[in-house]
Amino acid sequence: MAAVQLNQQQGGKAQRAGNVLLGNAGATPLAASPESVKLGGCDLGKRSENAAKARQDMRVTSAQPKPSATIESVAKELLTPAVQYAELHGLLYAKPALDDQSLASQCPVALLPFPLPEQAFNVACALSVLWNKLVDAVARDLPWLYATLEPAAKADPFTERLLKMSKDIHAEGLRQPLMLGIHRSDYMLHERNNEMPRFLQVELNTIASSMASHSVNAHSLHHYMLSRYGSSNDPVALAIREHFGVASGKELLHGLPQNDALRLIPAAMAWAHRGYSGRDSSVLFVVQEGEKNFADQRWLEYALWQQHGVSVVRRSLAEIHREAWMDESTGGLRLAGEEISVVYFRAGYSPDDYPSEAEWEARKLIEQSLAIKCPSVDYQLVGAKKVQQALAHPGAVERFVGSGTAAKLRTCFAGLWGLGPGEEDEAKIIEMACKDPEAYVLKPQREGGGNNFYGKDVATKLKELSAKERGAYILMQRILPKPQTSIMTRAGTVQVMPSLSEFGFYSVYLGDGRRSYLSEHAGHLVRTKAEGVDEGGVAAGYAVISSPFLVK
Repeated sequence: MAAVQLNQQQGGKAQRAGNVLLGNAGATPLAASPESVKLGGCDLGKRSENAAKARQDMRVTSAQPKPSATIESVAKELLTPAVQYAELHGLLYAKPALDDQSLASQCPVALLPFPLPEQAFNVACALSVLWNKLVDAVARDLPWLYATLEPAAKADPFTERLLKMSKDIHAEGLRQPLMLGIHRSDYMLHERNNEMPRFLQVELNTIASSMASHSVNAHSLHHYMLSRYGSSNDPVALAIREHFGVASGKELLHGLPQNDALRLIPAAMAWAHRGYSGRDSSVLFVVQEGEKNFADQRWLEYALWQQHGVSVVRRSLAEIHREAWMDESTGGLRLAGEEISVVYFRAGYSPDDYPSEAEWEARKLIEQSLAIKCPSVDYQLVGAKKVQQALAHPGAVERFVGSGTAAKLRTCFAGLWGLGPGEEDEAKIIEMACKDPEAYVLKPQREGGGNNFYGKDVATKLKELSAKERGAYILMQRILPKPQTSIMTRAGTVQVMPSLSEFGFYSVYLGDGRRSYLSEHAGHLVRTKAEGVDEGGVAAGYAVISSPFLVK
């Protein structure tokens, strides 16, 4: 647009010359000296100088960054694109109604990733294969495993039933020594008293290590949000870069580490499938009836088919009891007219999954069969809280792996204490926990979230339990991360609040006790919750899915 506009003094069409809109052809040509050109009492030379100065001012102004927005205004501005991207890229939970079973809602997800020291992230990735080695070694050492879990089994019927199943299977003769592990070691960043921040392990999951697909799709969401809305010079982009302490959109994307969970976990299942036999067979997903977290499971199923040509059959334990059978001559597990090569459990980790004897009989049928289990009942028992606590004893980890490997694993051990009969320091630790309950977490032998005791409830529960009942619990040091501001979305709404995160690192393993065929780090997961919320499960309703943003 012209920097200076002059009124026409005479009729005729206007002509554009340079940055000045002139009158008709009778006007003085611009070839003349600007200082000598006047029209209608207006000094064109002066106006040209003013126009040039205005243009320069405009260039300077446009180059200066605009004031950044608040993180709350970023949340409001980006809620709709974030939620719609999430829904269109598989971040879904079932929300069925009586008249429409197809209804779904967005998976609870953070709008932006969660900052994490890069060094801590790299250390945890390197530990993944070491956890694989430890899990397999403990599962093969049945005398130690059984002796460790006996006190918990006496106090906890669920642990007792799993332990009995393992003993029965081995007494009959283990048909399938190959075991597939899809593990997830969960950590929180302990950063108190000016100490160097470091990961301390919350727990090691050996069954139904969920949210891998959602973690990859959350990475995709965050890559889109940062690249699309964090690279310009508008207030929202400036606020996003200020939030992460970076100067450019390129730096934003460098903070997001690649997450290969949706490639590596299905690849491990396919590896086990190929190792089973060359015959036509399928992978069985054992799922809960009315499963809400269907999308996280289906992405694994689709990847198995699209990347490896392996088909999946989905059944609950009750359905397996009604439909499955074992070929007594070969040990093959048969279901839906097919032989089952691999059984992947996304159910079976909670007493709620076994409402009757039918479900227990289905689980035993699977364990007796030739199918490769993910996990076997032995691997599942290794994930018990009592085992985690027992491994913290001096010399325990060293029993299974070399001293060098043990030293690396021990760097992330939190304080862990056993309870119940046979625990020498029980009275002392109970006294300490009752005096300062905020410093401890009381954990039963359960998975799935919503089972632990925190704060004053630790002291109350300890006083309620008998000595025998305490054997089903462990005490753990409470990990204390520093809160950070997060934007969390759930059911189409958004909240900005101080929050904490739990970081999970997946690993995959296939071995037969003599040889390891596969052992890899297999991606990561972040679950973010509001400060003051103790539990951390997404499916249980306590947290949202996020991604790590690596900082120096």
